[in-house]
Amino acid sequence: MKRITRITAVLFLAFSVAAVADSFTDMVDKGNAAFKEGDYKTALDYYHQAEVERPETPGLYYNVGSALYGEQKYEEAVDKLQKSFSTDDVMKEAAGQYNLGNVYYRMGDYEKAILAYQQSLKLNPDDMDAKYNLELARKMLKEQIKPEQQQQQQQQQQQQDQQENQEQEQEQQEQPQPQDDQQQDQQQQQQQPQPTDEDEMSQEDAERILNALQDDEKDLQKQQQRFKTRGTYRGKDW
Repeated sequence: MKRITRITAVLFLAFSVAAVADSFTDMVDKGNAAFKEGDYKTALDYYHQAEVERPETPGLYYNVGSALYGEQKYEEAVDKLQKSFSTDDVMKEAAGQYNLGNVYYRMGDYEKAILAYQQSLKLNPDDMDAKYNLELARKMLKEQIKPEQQQQQQQQQQQQDQQENQEQEQEQQEQPQPQDDQQQDQQQQQQQPQPTDEDEMSQEDAERILNALQDDEKDLQKQQQRFKTRGTYRGKDW
C-alpha cells in the first residue's frame, strides 16, 4: 500500500514580550525556512545563533538534531535528539524518538533503531510510519546477523578441516607406507574440503536476499519518504 508521510512544520506562537525573545524566534524561523528548503547548513547556522540566546531549549535541540541528520552528521544528531526528550509533551518526544530511530537506521545500528521506534510507538501507538520503520529495521537486523553467523560457521569448518589434515599428516608420519601415484591422488582428493549443505544453503540465502533487495528497490521512494525528519520547533518551549 503506497503511502507518503506528511512532513509538516509544527507551528508555535511567537514571543512578543521582549526584544530578546523576538530575536530568538526570528532566528528559529529563519532556520526553519532554510530547513524546509533542504539547506541544512544554513539552518544550523541560524539555530546555533538562537542557542546563544536560549541554550538548553528542548525544541531547539530537536531542530538542531534534525538538521544534523540532514547533513549526515549522525553521531552529533544522536546527542541533540536525546537532549530534546526533556519535554512534557509526549507527542513531541515521540517525534524525537522517531527521528532518533531514523538516525540509528542510517548509521546501520539497527538494534538501537528498533529501540527508538518502539519508544516512539509507546508514546504514539497510532504512528503507522514508526510501525513500518520498526519492521524494516527488524528485517535489516536479521539480514545483518545472517552473514556473521555464516562467517562463524565457515571459520569453524576451516578450523575443523585444518585439524583433520594435521591429524592425517601426523598419522602418515608415524606409519609411513609406500604409495603409488593412484593412492597419492586419492589421498589428496580426500584431503580437499568437500562442499557442504551449509555452502549450498548460503547460496540459497544469498539469492533470497538479492530477490528481497530487488523488491525493496521498487518501494525505495516510499521508504525514503518515511525516513524524512518531522516538523520543526518555532520558539515556544516544549
